[in-house]
Amino acid sequence: MTTRPPMSRQEWSDQVAARVAAAQELLAKQLAELRSGDDWKRYLTFQARLHHYSPNNATLIYFQHAHAHADGLVPEPEPSYVAGYATWRRLGRTVERGQHGYAILAPVSTPRKVAINPQGSGRSLMPGDLPNTDEAESMRRVVRGFKIEHVFDVSQTRGRPIPRPVRPKLLVGQAPKGLGGSVLALIQSRGYRVDAVSSATELDGANGVTNWGRRQVIVRNDMDAAAIVKTLVHEAAHILLHEKPPGQGLPRQLKEVEAESVAYLVTSSHGMASGDYSFPYIATWAGDDLDGALRLTQTRVAAAAKTIIDSSSAPHDTGGCPLIEGVTQHFGQSTSPSPVTPVVEL
Repeated sequence: MTTRPPMSRQEWSDQVAARVAAAQELLAKQLAELRSGDDWKRYLTFQARLHHYSPNNATLIYFQHAHAHADGLVPEPEPSYVAGYATWRRLGRTVERGQHGYAILAPVSTPRKVAINPQGSGRSLMPGDLPNTDEAESMRRVVRGFKIEHVFDVSQTRGRPIPRPVRPKLLVGQAPKGLGGSVLALIQSRGYRVDAVSSATELDGANGVTNWGRRQVIVRNDMDAAAIVKTLVHEAAHILLHEKPPGQGLPRQLKEVEAESVAYLVTSSHGMASGDYSFPYIATWAGDDLDGALRLTQTRVAAAAKTIIDSSSAPHDTGGCPLIEGVTQHFGQSTSPSPVTPVVEL
């Protein structure tokens, strides 16, 4: 029996990089196949026809919907898809009798001549005014005031079924021995405390949350060990990539694409099949420009994944290993009145 000589640091690094690159290629391929399906096409078409509301209007909608729920007019306490009466009609749905629309502020705009300077800034031109020699004349719509319009939640309508995207599915079972502890140690080495809550309800539906100000990671502990560990990897990616510039300033959707891509690469390297969760999650956050989002994040994602893989004591040199039974993956109990429970062993 021959014994394989130990790998050098460079050989090990090259092997990890090769596995990460292969996983990224598979990720892009699987996401493209997912997004090319008829269900996703119908969902994206539906989403594109819905209006995006300002923060002020979103607040108005939220509280009016809450009152409607309290009065028994809608089944859920929070709104979901919201659109005007005419938009719902175009989507094949009608507002049910007895439902009242939610009042929002709609801008009233008029066209006005403006002069655009070389830097792209504009100024309004009054009647008789002319642009300067270095300015270009253009027409822009200028908000002159607001009017009240009414919108309706999908639960206030009936008709053609609403297209739904493929939903992420939580991992089940155990995780490779040592992976959870390694990721936990990596997070703590960056100065973050890791705590647990009893369900996603306490995290507004999320599996995990990173609180930058408190330097705290919170994970729900009502999942299987595999899902808990994958969530820890996701939050570790946020810490590695988004604590400081340039990642700190990225839009929320790109941050989520990056973090979940890292989670997929790391778990894939450890033989954990997380695609049923990661593919729909990434596709949803990436929006219409899936290819662009993946290209923008590819280098950063690979570097973060390699950092987490290198920190792990779990076997992953072959790109996969059987899940090890009996791994201790639990959150300890605390007598503290704090709403979160410290993680004492993982």
